[in-house]
Amino acid sequence: MTPVPDRRPHLAAEILREALEKQQRFEDRKPTRLGRGAERLTAPIGGFVARIVPPGLVRRGLEMADRAAGYTIPVQIAAHSVEDLEACERSARRVQGWAVGTNAASGGAAGFFGAAGLGADIPTTIALAARNVRATGAAFGFDSDGEEERAFRLMVLQVATSSAESGREDTISTLSEMAAYLASPEGRLVLEKGGEWVTDTVIERIARQLGFSLAGRGGARVVPIVGGAVAAVVNASFQTDVSRAARYAYRMRWLMHRRMLEGPAEEAGDVESGA
Repeated sequence: MTPVPDRRPHLAAEILREALEKQQRFEDRKPTRLGRGAERLTAPIGGFVARIVPPGLVRRGLEMADRAAGYTIPVQIAAHSVEDLEACERSARRVQGWAVGTNAASGGAAGFFGAAGLGADIPTTIALAARNVRATGAAFGFDSDGEEERAFRLMVLQVATSSAESGREDTISTLSEMAAYLASPEGRLVLEKGGEWVTDTVIERIARQLGFSLAGRGGARVVPIVGGAVAAVVNASFQTDVSRAARYAYRMRWLMHRRMLEGPAEEAGDVESGA
């Protein structure tokens, strides 16, 4: 009997190639056109609304939403083998579909009430974004309640709310560094010791960015003519940005966990040692 050649090395190389191509596309991508367009058209109104959404309110909303999200993720999200990257991707895209559809519906309903609806829809959007990230993490096999994991989820939201003009590359670099830390026992130990400080620091940063981003995007819904229709589109655009950032982050974690991708710290070490 002729032996069957082992195709696993080839399959692993193909998986890595496709995954890295997706990672590069995300790094080169700007936030969705609809999201950027809504922000440009409603910038004056968005800036005003941003001032009436205190960062502390966003902070509390993020904390509560992240914790609550753990109780609302269906078991089916992680029913597949997390060793199958394609299955993880499919599950994550189902998460995106749910988040986009639900937030579009909530935005459409809130948009008919103008500024009053905006006040109600921002907490809803925050809660759905937190669930979106956490469910995407679960789809790739990462869903713990440790402080370091919460900090990582908040950094994912920070990437989703950062435009190319406001330091997106630096934010992605920081996310990559934290993913590398989490992929090593030493990194986890460091974060466990300082986890509370890391989370507090990130929450303060993300609160300012997320609060401004949501208010800026939501500014369109206080314009009488556009109302619910624009609110639905803007919310769907925002959740799409969140899903893309979450898939990028957890795909990177998946690759690092299996030693298929090196982190920034490791790469820097290789360069310094002349490797």
